[in-house]
Amino acid sequence: MPGNDYFTPNPLDPREPRVPLERPFRRGWERPFVRELRWGPAKIRILIVSDGSSYDENASFGLGIALADAFDPAHPDHPDYARFEITKAHRGTTSGATPGFEDFEFSEGSLEEFDEVWLFGVSTSAPYLGAAEVKVLEDFMDAGGGVLAMGDHEDLGLGLCGGVKRVRSMRKWWFQNPAPPAGMAVAPDSTDLTRNDTVHAATPGGDVNLGSQGDDRPQTIYPNYRYRWPHWRPFGLAKYPHPVLCGPRGVITVMPDHAHEGDCIVPDPSFAEEYPGNEAVEVVARGRNVVGRTKGGYTITEPREFGLIGAWDGHESGADAGRVLVDATWHHWFNINLFGLRAENGTEYADILAYYRNCAVWLAPPAQQHRMRRAGTLISLLIPSLVEHTITWKKLEPERFYRIGTYAKDALGRVAPQCQSAAWFQATIERYLPGGLKRALDPERLEKLPPDDIRRRALALGAEHVTTAVFGGAMNAVAAQIHERGFGKLDGLHDDIDDLAARGAKVALEQTGRSLERACEQLSALAR
Repeated sequence: MPGNDYFTPNPLDPREPRVPLERPFRRGWERPFVRELRWGPAKIRILIVSDGSSYDENASFGLGIALADAFDPAHPDHPDYARFEITKAHRGTTSGATPGFEDFEFSEGSLEEFDEVWLFGVSTSAPYLGAAEVKVLEDFMDAGGGVLAMGDHEDLGLGLCGGVKRVRSMRKWWFQNPAPPAGMAVAPDSTDLTRNDTVHAATPGGDVNLGSQGDDRPQTIYPNYRYRWPHWRPFGLAKYPHPVLCGPRGVITVMPDHAHEGDCIVPDPSFAEEYPGNEAVEVVARGRNVVGRTKGGYTITEPREFGLIGAWDGHESGADAGRVLVDATWHHWFNINLFGLRAENGTEYADILAYYRNCAVWLAPPAQQHRMRRAGTLISLLIPSLVEHTITWKKLEPERFYRIGTYAKDALGRVAPQCQSAAWFQATIERYLPGGLKRALDPERLEKLPPDDIRRRALALGAEHVTTAVFGGAMNAVAAQIHERGFGKLDGLHDDIDDLAARGAKVALEQTGRSLERACEQLSALAR
């Protein structure tokens, strides 16, 4: 597959496994063609609720820059398969809030028009949302709505976020007075050596105490490389960061820095009942304190790590709830931390903007996830880099399914970041694979075998062949229907993609199964 052999060592830690480097988006000449399509991408409706920050682009404690830059559809990295509709709300009154959403309260019906709620909590008051408001928000989460929540050091954010289930135990919200409730840990101080200080020197090798959270030098972050899509690459065991840290240029390894961040954690076992399906919370990225940073007479001497981003995937089987993300600090999003990066406007700033969009994409409910996958699949078949191949796919061509699958996988990888592309590929083919085959190809099972074990290589190689061919059959069927309808009459195709793909995948699975049987018979004969 073109571009399938690009690898790079993890730049953060040479001990980490080598991880795939994504193909850069090659869309400058492709997007105008895509925009001519009359059907629309998935709409993701986000309600942002703040109790202290503004939405102005000039205020230091404002969200204006992040929202304006990351969610501008004209940005070259903005996904074609999604559009984000953002409503700004405030617990009090503030300039920049959406009319009708000032003095906002969570009330019955208030979240019906939204897919996600983002909580930017500043107030240090003990959790002030009453039982009725908390129930509205928690019912929204249990019904599949996504939630993003954050505060800062000490008990900043406690008022808005500290009483909401899951959110309250995925991050340290409480400080010293009053003492945290049972199972809650004390949050980092803003000054002493419990603080999480990530401000880097303004220039490489310079004095770290001359660095500023507002300059153009971000902090380095340390993603957790453990996510894998077993059928996306040959041998199926490549590791990736969490999807929110997969960007258009590869793994996102930077974030704005700050002198006293919060801390994301794995919840105390006493909160286990809040997480259905036994689905675990994960700290998906860590930050490191900057040695030599001095504040209030306290100088950091060790690069102690802390939880930078926490995630809970409620979409997993058995959980059946909305996803949750927590961030160590809203300073990863605030204007004051973006002024210098925005002025520099380099790849690091582009990667940070990609993180913001990734949060919105990952938190979207299952229905929107499904729509984004269908839109991404259709877009991939219509970009010029694949049209030159699909122009000949006017009927099912079983003898070419594997080759079609390699072309289609490459095209999908140009439409979305590799983590997203791999997840869509997995979601497309997984429904068509027999249960026994899925169990045999489980990545955790394969990883228990030695790397040079012939069974591991044979299973992984077979998995890549079968799944690529099945994907090819599915895409062949959709492409044939495109030609039958004509490129100017695709409005209704979006809703038919799943049925068409199922038809092609079924033929591919049958054809591939027969091919594998013949190959096994030939190998057995040779062995004898």
